Amino acid sequence: MVRCGACRKLFNGQDQLESSADPSAGHSTVYTEAAETTTTDDTDGRMTLVDFGSLRAAKPSSPSTMQYELDALSKAITDLQSKPWETTQEAELDSEPPTMVATTPTPLFVEVARKREQSANSWKWLLWLGIPFLLIALLLQLGYFFRADIAARSPEAGRYLRAICTRVGCQVRLPEHIDLISLESSQLQPVADHPGQFLLTALIRNQANTVQAWPSIELQLKTDVGQILVRKVFSPINYLNPNEVRKGIAARAEQEIQINFELSGEFPGGFSTSLFYQ
Repeated sequence: MVRCGACRKLFNGQDQLESSADPSAGHSTVYTEAAETTTTDDTDGRMTLVDFGSLRAAKPSSPSTMQYELDALSKAITDLQSKPWETTQEAELDSEPPTMVATTPTPLFVEVARKREQSANSWKWLLWLGIPFLLIALLLQLGYFFRADIAARSPEAGRYLRAICTRVGCQVRLPEHIDLISLESSQLQPVADHPGQFLLTALIRNQANTVQAWPSIELQLKTDVGQILVRKVFSPINYLNPNEVRKGIAARAEQEIQINFELSGEFPGGFSTSLFYQ
C-alpha cells in the first residue's frame, strides 16, 4: 500500500502504475523501475511514501534544452572556479604591506647643479621682464642727451621736446659741435682816431648739416717773443644781437663778425684767436 503525498489516502501503488502507464514501453519501464526502487517496506510493515504525481509530470527534456542546461551549468562552474581565485588574489594584494623604498642621500654636486639651474631660470625671467624697461630707459636717455640734435634736425620733434623740458625743467638748446665750427680768418687792428681801441674781425664757418650755436671767441695778445700779455673772452652776446644768437649759425654757412674793445698800452706784437663753447 502507498499513501498519496497530495491527498494523504492509501491506495495500491502497483495497480495505479499499471493503469496510468504510457503505452510506450520505454516510459512504462522507467516508471516501473522508479516504483520498484522507491517503494520499500519499513521494519513496521509500512511502505515509504512516493509522490507519483511528480513522477508522472516529469518529462524528458529535448536535446536542445539539455544542451542549453549543460552550457549554463558549465558556465556557472567556470564562474565559481574563477571568482574565488580572483578574490583571493585581490585579498593577497591588498593584504601585502607597502614596500619601503630605501632612499639614498643626494650627492652634493647634484644639489649644487639644481640650485644653479633654478638661479639661471630666475635670471632668465628677470631678463625677459627687465629688457623692455631697459630699452625704454635707454631711449629716454638718448632723447635727453641728444635732444639738441633731434630738435635741430626735426622742428616738429623739437617742439615736443621743448614742451617736455618745460615740465621736467630742462632746456633744448642749439647743437654745440665745436669740431664742426671753424675760424677761417681773423684780423686785429687799432681803430683810427680812437687811441686805446682795437677792432677784431673774424670769419666763422659752420661745416655741419644742421644749425649750430654761436661759439665764444678767445683772444690772446702776445709780445714779439710770444709771451701772453692779455687774454680776453667774447661770448656770442658781445658780438651779435639777441635775435641772431637765438637763431644760431645756419648749416653750411659762414659769417664775418667784428668786435670792438679797449686796451691800454701799446699795440701788441702778436695775437691768436680760438673758438670754444662755454
